[in-house]
Amino acid sequence: MDAVTIREVARRMRVNVNTVSFQVGTKARLLGLMSDAVLAHLSLDDLPEDGFQRAEEILSRYRHTLLTYRDGARLTAGNTPFEEHTRDFTEELVTALSIAGVPDRESAHGMWALFYFLLGITQEQQAAQIQAAPEEVPPSDRYPTLHRLHPHLFSADFDACYDFGVAAILTHLRQSVLAQEQRTDT
Repeated sequence: MDAVTIREVARRMRVNVNTVSFQVGTKARLLGLMSDAVLAHLSLDDLPEDGFQRAEEILSRYRHTLLTYRDGARLTAGNTPFEEHTRDFTEELVTALSIAGVPDRESAHGMWALFYFLLGITQEQQAAQIQAAPEEVPPSDRYPTLHRLHPHLFSADFDACYDFGVAAILTHLRQSVLAQEQRTDT
């Protein structure tokens, strides 16, 4: 991904650099378009009716889509493209949270929390496929907790970490729905 430049794209396409620059503008825009092209492969069909289940399914499919592309999460991280497929994904995710009864502000915050968490854990998983986790266990006399937790901290079970994080965020959003219902009832 670091090798992607406007000049290199033009060279590979056998066109003038100005042609590519005119079409995409900057490298950031080019990466945004590439990120959106990845999302074109994300199916948003046949989603569950329940809002929280719907959100979980959308996120799971998005993560799977990113994992099918080398550096898929890295490509998307730090990019805030708002192209067609990105808007479709975002609309479906915030709609799912709204269907679940999550208040608007919490839906927006929840969407970002889920999105950033998903990108982070997926990026770590893709990086781990390239480089191994540190095998050296920290010395117990200086780092007793890190020493004890080492097998869990550097576990390759990214699916379990992903499930834990998504469940934690959705639990918080469920609590905001319950709190809103309680305020409405009183």
